[in-house]
Amino acid sequence: MSKHLVLLPCHAIWKGGPTTGLARNEWHLVDFQIVGQDHLVFRDQILQSISILQQDPDAYVIISGGETKKQAGPMSEALSYYLLASELCKDETVLSRIHTEVFARDSFENVIFSICRYYELFKMYPDKITIIGFEFKRVRFMTHHLQQALKYPLDKVDYIGHSPKPELSEQDTIEYFKDLEESEYKHAVKHFQSDWYGLADSLNKKKLARNPFNRYHGYIYSNPSLSDFLHAIQDGSTQTNELIRNLIDHNLWINN
Repeated sequence: MSKHLVLLPCHAIWKGGPTTGLARNEWHLVDFQIVGQDHLVFRDQILQSISILQQDPDAYVIISGGETKKQAGPMSEALSYYLLASELCKDETVLSRIHTEVFARDSFENVIFSICRYYELFKMYPDKITIIGFEFKRVRFMTHHLQQALKYPLDKVDYIGHSPKPELSEQDTIEYFKDLEESEYKHAVKHFQSDWYGLADSLNKKKLARNPFNRYHGYIYSNPSLSDFLHAIQDGSTQTNELIRNLIDHNLWINN
């Protein structure tokens, strides 16, 4: 039985196309993703997820990302990644170990909802988590989501970081990555430091904007041991960080 969750957080929606993700116009992208050629990173991350499955027969991938873009229609980021993965890998024994989580609207929800989706599949929580993400988001995921918000033991987590691929001059590339780090702190880390679950105005507004089709998950019902916690992090909650975290039985992460 699998106890290894490979979490692949999504960042965009693949439209489909003959280049299997290599062409920029096959993706719904925002401006900063275009500059960094982020679509090439998304493709590499999918390929790395497949590679892990090929090396570890006990691993399962969960691709996490909701229906975030109105212009894309009701297509989840996760399903689009899965469709691309199915073009990049024709091995059915590998594809059968790739699953989707289609409700996450931000990086914290990528983590907790994927853990919940894993439980839906296996009726246990993972012994090991591997996250395939952006290198500049490492602190956000490891320190703030897993350690701070969930008290998840970091010795059970591997983080594989990828970086954007801007085609710029050397000096402009230096400036690009400097601006990227500053933006990550200003728009994400700074807020998650004080708002662990993304419930306050700034982070919550982003989540609402990323849910144009008003989709709502059912993890409260499928994960009874986390039901109170999941209820407390719903939109509109006013409970404090500490009170919310105390609703988690942290033995869940240790004893399966």
